[in-house]
Amino acid sequence: MGSSSSSMSDSRSTGVVYTKKLYFDPNADSPEGRDYWITDSELRETLSELVDVTEHIIEVRYYKHPLGSWQLMDNVLHHAFIVFETNAWWWSIEKNDEGVTIQRSKDFDSVCHRYRRTKRKTSIGKGVEMVKKASGSATVMELINHIWRKNYLNQEYNFLTYNCQHFADLLYEFI
Repeated sequence: MGSSSSSMSDSRSTGVVYTKKLYFDPNADSPEGRDYWITDSELRETLSELVDVTEHIIEVRYYKHPLGSWQLMDNVLHHAFIVFETNAWWWSIEKNDEGVTIQRSKDFDSVCHRYRRTKRKTSIGKGVEMVKKASGSATVMELINHIWRKNYLNQEYNFLTYNCQHFADLLYEFI
């Protein structure tokens, strides 16, 4: 994977390179299985081949949890992500300093409490907090098109100006 200086963003200090790719795990509840790294130009075509794009989003949830066990409070500093439900699946979508991740599973816990098949790190005594609302009438394809139109995959992650919270806010409002 080649990288240019423009793709380094604020992740230079951590050694992580923002990939400008979407990581998609279509079976997040499985210990094994295929996952996909999808570029912005491949986004609509590839996902439309891998998922039922006509699925309607029934409910959307906004989750947050502390960045690490060192945090006493998570009012400002926290990781934010979206979980949504369709008739057939649970999904999560989030952005971090590596890129955008979409996970899909029949099992709610696999997308809410796990990230890329690994248990999410949360503080002792603090877990994931959530705000829930019914969705409008958006479909999975409309969400994919929105991500593509708004160029979210190519927007650099920046800890202060464009981070997981900004991304989650934008998607929560859209859905």
